[in-house]
Amino acid sequence: MGSTSLARTLRSLCIRGELSQAVSLLHRRTVCPFSRTYALLLQECVNRRDARVGKRIHARMISTGFNCNDYMATKLLIFYAKIGELGVARNLFDGMPRRGVVAWNALISGCTRGGLESQALEMFGSMRAEGLRPDQFTFSSVLCACARLAALQHGWRVHGVMVKSDVVGGNVFANSALVDMYLKCSSTEDARRAFAAAPERNVTMWTAVISGHGQHGHVGEALALFDQMTRDGFRPNDVTFLAVLSACAHGGLVDEGLRHFSSMPLDYGLTPKSEHYAAVVDMLARVGRLHDAYELVKNLPDCQEHSVVWGALLGACRKHGDVRLVELAARRFFRLQPGNAGKYVVLANTYAACEMWDSVASTHETMKSLGIRKDPAWSAVELQGKKHIFLSGDLYHDECSAICEACIALAGAISHTEQSVQVTDGVNHCSWLEM
Repeated sequence: MGSTSLARTLRSLCIRGELSQAVSLLHRRTVCPFSRTYALLLQECVNRRDARVGKRIHARMISTGFNCNDYMATKLLIFYAKIGELGVARNLFDGMPRRGVVAWNALISGCTRGGLESQALEMFGSMRAEGLRPDQFTFSSVLCACARLAALQHGWRVHGVMVKSDVVGGNVFANSALVDMYLKCSSTEDARRAFAAAPERNVTMWTAVISGHGQHGHVGEALALFDQMTRDGFRPNDVTFLAVLSACAHGGLVDEGLRHFSSMPLDYGLTPKSEHYAAVVDMLARVGRLHDAYELVKNLPDCQEHSVVWGALLGACRKHGDVRLVELAARRFFRLQPGNAGKYVVLANTYAACEMWDSVASTHETMKSLGIRKDPAWSAVELQGKKHIFLSGDLYHDECSAICEACIALAGAISHTEQSVQVTDGVNHCSWLEM
């Protein structure tokens, strides 16, 4: 079988979805296929996220002395970045004599997805320093990195480069990432302006702006945006409804949320998933309707398999101190996810709130015996271009003393305000304290 015949056979196997058979055939033949055949096989591995088969293809290329050109090196780089092996991807990248925008995009995107957002931003700067012009994929990945870091000033700079570029002026994907970045960085005004200025919108952008407004407490605006979206002819998807249900939960709008939940199958032919049921459970529990939340979970089809929903019920019951229901939800949840440290902490905190110290100790012992550790909670804020990270119980920040003093002063001011609240005829006129 010659190279041309082998290429046709391998292509036919890939089209039929028989990737493993194609690679097995490749290894049995001594003929070296063309670059485009290797590229096709690697692309199939990327599409399927099949790391094992992709590595077999790479091993075959090395063992046969196949000489990778820039195109094939980029294909390999994309494959390793997609499967999360960023060390290998970086070695391939550093070994490329000429690196095009696609290679830079693959590594920047891989770093963003792999939790190396700071490296993604550094690479964006290096890419521009080498004189390459970012495209819509570059901007989408870098803005996503800024969103995950909550790095607003970096986001502003990236937005500035984006405005100056005539490549992506109206690209809907880059603009969607821009709106999402501003919302994740709590800059709702910038998000509104970016959304209003976008010449083209898609469901992703609408969903991002609805979700962001809901998360920042602008529930009325989130629901108004949803209505505007449907009036403009856009069809909401699963993620859109998740954003709407979450907004209703935060606003305590149970009837509105249940109406939207019911409209998923009735008006849009969408089958609610576990995440949607979990959002409804949270929505009901926030207004104290624990029994209704439990009945919803209990009557779900295959309810034993919905760990997300049982987890939502566990968290909801903890807020209301319902120990019996917490224990029931915990038993169901831990059958499905026995290693979830966060939910063990929720259970222990519920016991502690009820001063059930033996049960607290028992929960901690269970975590120890299972080798489960809860990573400390942390938060981050960017101030004047510098990022500050705070861990739970952390006292190592350079300005820790000043921060503590400010917090104590703020707590004292709030306490003084609460004591000054005037109560007339049993009505508290300072209702914002109850929010």
